[in-house]
Order: sequence, then C-alpha cells, then structure tokens
Amino acid sequence: MKLKAIIVDDEFHARSFLKKLCNHLYNDKIEILDECDSVQKAVSSIKKHNPDIVFLDIQMPEENGFELFKYFDSIAFEIIFTTAHKEYAIDAIKNSALDYLIKPINIEDFKRAIDRIEKVKTDKINFDRYKLLAENLANQNTGKERIVFPSKIGFEVVQANTIIFCKSDGAYTTVYTLDKKYFTSKSFKETCELLHCSNFLRVHRSFLINVSFVISFKSDDFLLEMITGDKIPVSDKSFTKKELIDAISK
Repeated sequence: MKLKAIIVDDEFHARSFLKKLCNHLYNDKIEILDECDSVQKAVSSIKKHNPDIVFLDIQMPEENGFELFKYFDSIAFEIIFTTAHKEYAIDAIKNSALDYLIKPINIEDFKRAIDRIEKVKTDKINFDRYKLLAENLANQNTGKERIVFPSKIGFEVVQANTIIFCKSDGAYTTVYTLDKKYFTSKSFKETCELLHCSNFLRVHRSFLINVSFVISFKSDDFLLEMITGDKIPVSDKSFTKKELIDAISK
C-alpha cells in the first residue's frame, strides 16, 4: 500500500520539485494527494485526506509551519520539515527526533528521510514528538531542551542540561547523566551534532563533555575530572592548555 502524502510550501517551484522527487524515486511507495501553499489550506487538506506524510515548509507568509500543530489535538501523520534556513529551529527539530530537509534538497538526504519514516512505521514507535518539539522550540535558547535518544527497545528522553559526558561505544554512544547512563543506537558523530550548543565540547575523538560539570584539569596527563569523579582524556593535538581554559570558561 502506498504512503499518502501532502506537500505544504508557499513556493510553487519547491512543491513541484518535491513532487518530482517522490514520483521519480518512490512512485511505487508514495502517492501525492495534494499540494498546499499555506497552513490554512493544509489543515483542510489533512482533515480531508488523512495522509501518512506531510512535507511541511517552515517559513511561509501568513503562518509558519509550526502553527499547523495548533489545529490538531493529536498528530496522526509523519512530518518532514523543509527549510532554506539551516539555523531556523533545526536544533529543536533534531532534538525531538523529527526529520527535516534543507533546501535545495539533496537527493540522498531525501531518501534517508523517507527510509526513516518507513522504519518508524514498521517499528511502531509512537510518542508525542510534536509536543516535545513545542517544548524544545520554547526552550531552544535556555539550554533546557530535551533530547530523544533511540535505544534497542525504543527511545530515551533526556534533559540536555543533565548530561555530563558522552562516550563513543563502537557504532553507538553511551550517554552519562547526573542520575544514570543510557546506551543509544545513535552514532557518536550524530550525538555530537545533537549536542553542539555552547555547553558541550568535544575534547577527544571518543568523548564529548558538558563543560558545566568540569571540576579540574591535570595538564601532566591531559585529563579532565568531572563532577562524578570520571577522568576524561583530552586530545593534546586538539587543545593547548590555554585553549582548553578558554573553551571551558565560556
């Protein structure tokens, strides 16, 4: 059975490009039911067609894409955000385990987004990511946002400002917080991308730290001591002592 999709974007050429991508790459999997140039039209179309996927532009003249949520008590469809602005709420979207595409849309990124949606539907992992997004949008400048980490059996939602450090664990990552540790199926690279705000610093190829929890630095063996007593190695090829002090003091 094909996935039913609606494209919401105020620019005709953007809607046309997305439709061509779907028809060319996923003609046997995706059916475009409608194209809308505003949130208001999208609300009517969604209620009429009950889609599986909504490709949603963020910046539109009358209402931005995030305004769509206020018209629904619950979201029963997957959303892939599209935006030409890399800085525009992307962290909040990432931290809510939602997908997004940066314009001009890269074909490989598009394929990965569709593949993830198919996996989510297969795994039947259902939680209110859109409520979480609303929280993250409200808190994106406070350092209080929550991060969604996928695990082997589902997911973990972690308050970002409780994370002490993250450690690479092969293809996966272990996240150490104030009260427990989490093993996540996210790669270390993906975890670093999620936690790239000013409080977090990658000090080693295998360690990302929250500078708020550093209590000392041993320059003779290049080790940082965290509030928990953990000793974190620092790559002496990446930092001088002064550079490390400056980074931690920000």
